[in-house]
Amino acid sequence: MKKTLFAIAFVAAISGLLSCSKDGVKTVSASAVIDESGLASSVTKPESYTVTFTNVSTTTAVTATTENGTAVVNGLVPGIYKVTATASTVSGGFTYTLSASENSASIVNDGAKVTLKIAAAKESALVFKEIYYAGCSFTDTTGTAADYFRDQYYEIYNNSDQTVYADSLCIAETRYAFYDFSYMFTWEIPNPENYVFCSIIWQIPGTGKDYPVKPGESIIIAQWATNHKARKLTNDGSPVDLSGAEFEAITNSSTLWNGIVITDGPAINMVKAVNSDGYDIPQWLTPVSGGAYVIFKPSSELKNSDFITASNATWGNTGREVLLTDILDGVQAVGDATRATTLGLPSSVDAGYIFLPDGTYTGQSISRKVASTKTGGRVILQDTNNTTNDFEIQDTPVIRRNGAGKPSWNTWAN
Repeated sequence: MKKTLFAIAFVAAISGLLSCSKDGVKTVSASAVIDESGLASSVTKPESYTVTFTNVSTTTAVTATTENGTAVVNGLVPGIYKVTATASTVSGGFTYTLSASENSASIVNDGAKVTLKIAAAKESALVFKEIYYAGCSFTDTTGTAADYFRDQYYEIYNNSDQTVYADSLCIAETRYAFYDFSYMFTWEIPNPENYVFCSIIWQIPGTGKDYPVKPGESIIIAQWATNHKARKLTNDGSPVDLSGAEFEAITNSSTLWNGIVITDGPAINMVKAVNSDGYDIPQWLTPVSGGAYVIFKPSSELKNSDFITASNATWGNTGREVLLTDILDGVQAVGDATRATTLGLPSSVDAGYIFLPDGTYTGQSISRKVASTKTGGRVILQDTNNTTNDFEIQDTPVIRRNGAGKPSWNTWAN
């Protein structure tokens, strides 16, 4: 009898030790259960998923592979976790990225379970390649330190082996939360989960085949397509010359409060197809702390009236709905890690996010990683529909990084 009691006590002691980390902090196990009920029957289901548990406070990540639809991890410090699942599969000639995410899973007790509902997205030819949104700091001609953000730009790359056309392509920042992110918007529309909502949408003109983009080529969408390195603008503050950009998101020339004149250069002007805010701002100004960006080809004509209003908004938060099935690519850039629980895109569009640890006006950009290089030098960019995995921070933005080509119809770029 004494031996039996000793054995029980010994097992209990060992179990207690196993539930603690080396530094004495209690740890727990957790599991992620894959729910594929929302996948279309035409999508081939993968053999397994890669599941990552990321502690929101410490950013420590633990990864596991599913077996029979479940991934189990041990040694987690109790807390709030972002849990993601990713896989890829080929069906009917298309590559599908399968993903899901739970941004604020409470994993406190041993054996906690998180269910991840998987969504599928077709791989797109056109993807975001590099985004420079942070702006830069400079010293003006009077010797005064100042910040500058008129040099923001978005580079879009043809990641496929077929020529595609930029005509009618739209770019927008999604609207999804109150300005301080204290609550998420609720939209009064049937099946709101099938859409994202945007207050301003810029669209490339064209009749269908005016702007071909060959494999390995990119197009630059500038806030203002001019040479921002010029001393007359920023006293050598900006890192980019955007005078060769293909498109610019401006509607007309204007004079700023500090005397800078926004001029209409040779770049092709985009159309402000949707403006639910109603403000006549002549440029596309996006936050220097980042945003949830999408590019899409609308399946129907964009309507610039009768906007949808967030039912829980306290003042004027309206937008235009955009079908998830129309979206080609999405990227989520946030201010810091605390924003992990208030993201603006569903996991089927982007299961991750990125932020600049050094903050705003750093002159830094984010760029998509290179997955492989084809014979002849054309790069294939990584596209797993997860910004955390796919993008990296660059100290300096570079137009057409990694040898991206310029479209032949751009005759004004150097």
